[in-house]
Amino acid sequence: MRSKNYILSILAAFAFCLMNVVSVESLYAQTKKPVQKTTATKTTTKTSTTQKSTATAPKKPATTQKSTTQKTTTKTTATKKEDINTLKNKQSQLKQQMQNTDKKLTETRKNTKQSLRELERLNEDIIYRDQLIKKQADELNRYSEQIDSLNASIGRLSDEYASLKKKQSDMIYYAFMTQNTQSDFIIYILSSKNFQEAYRRVIYLSTLASMRKEQSAELNKTKQNIQVRRDKVDQLKSRTKDLLAKQEKEKEFAVYQKQKQDKLLASLQAQEKYLKSELQKQQQASEQLNQKIQNIIAQQAEAAKKRAQTKTTTKGGYAMTKEETTVAGGFEKNKGLLPWPVKGTITGSFGKQPHPVLKDVTVNNKGVYITAVPGSKATAVYDGTVSQCFSVPGNNNAVIVRHGNYLTVYANLTDIYVKTGAKVAKGAPIGKIYEDSDDKNKATLFFQVWKEKNLLNPQQWLKK
Repeated sequence: MRSKNYILSILAAFAFCLMNVVSVESLYAQTKKPVQKTTATKTTTKTSTTQKSTATAPKKPATTQKSTTQKTTTKTTATKKEDINTLKNKQSQLKQQMQNTDKKLTETRKNTKQSLRELERLNEDIIYRDQLIKKQADELNRYSEQIDSLNASIGRLSDEYASLKKKQSDMIYYAFMTQNTQSDFIIYILSSKNFQEAYRRVIYLSTLASMRKEQSAELNKTKQNIQVRRDKVDQLKSRTKDLLAKQEKEKEFAVYQKQKQDKLLASLQAQEKYLKSELQKQQQASEQLNQKIQNIIAQQAEAAKKRAQTKTTTKGGYAMTKEETTVAGGFEKNKGLLPWPVKGTITGSFGKQPHPVLKDVTVNNKGVYITAVPGSKATAVYDGTVSQCFSVPGNNNAVIVRHGNYLTVYANLTDIYVKTGAKVAKGAPIGKIYEDSDDKNKATLFFQVWKEKNLLNPQQWLKK
């Protein structure tokens, strides 16, 4: 009986220990689970006696999980919207930066082009002022020579005046000492031995009186000549003074222009890449224009041959009519006297010359560039016939006017006022010159002179 109770007590102790181990493991597992599940487990444990409570307990975690999922979805959607807005803002900022960059590039290009044109005008102005100062110096030398010459002549006249005055004084003194009055002259004549002697004495006295009058007149004339020369010397001295003042101002302004030129040159040298690009474009446009003109000249020469049905000895092969021969002769006689096609300043001279900014770069201009005020129009330099109107990329529109076997070309026009085949007179409007917005809307005409297929220097034909 005792052994049986002993066995039962051992089994009860083992069961108690087993229950404690299970409880510890259960507690350890609960510590690893979420708070929500732990709460639900506790609720389930406390209400395990009630079936209704046990059925309700698992529904709470499901509700919480659903709420958490909705919040996560809402948060993800908000994050996506925020990312899209951020990207849009960045895109807008990039677009604004691109616009600002384009604006700066345009402004830089505009400023560079304006500076280059300004430099070209400064170069021409400095050359012009140097020539003007040289002419003023030559004029001052002429004034100085004239003043010296007048002073020398005044000296000679003064000596002559002194000599004449002495002679007149001597004559007056002799007349006073001899007391030759009118009655004395009558007695002197009447005391003659005969008529012939009396006549000779009359002639002598008359000649003596004439000599006195002539001497007096010559004396007065010499005095007047001296005064005229002195007045002219004073005028020349006054002109010299004014010219010296003008020359001094020109020299001061020339120094100012040179300083301005140096500053522009320094700023433009930083834009070497852009300037080389612009120069290349300009040269290409010029070559295209020249090629177009040469083709037109060749076509017209061929047409003229067929029209004349004869071979011509004229270089280039253009067979002129009688009227064209007359026009060509008149054009040739006006070399150096032709009016300018537009009133302005030459900003690009003809032929090969160093680039105003780029070192070791030579510019070969096939004509002259004349810059004028906005709204300027090109006019014909001589009577002729419009042989062609055409457009060339980089030079806008161009017009060729034929003057016999001579031709003048007016390029960089926007509006053309003439038609092919129309006759134009000297000074007639040809077209409106293109206004460059990058150059303060200034109008620059490209002008050429040809004889047959030979390109000539327009500066030698235009009036100085």
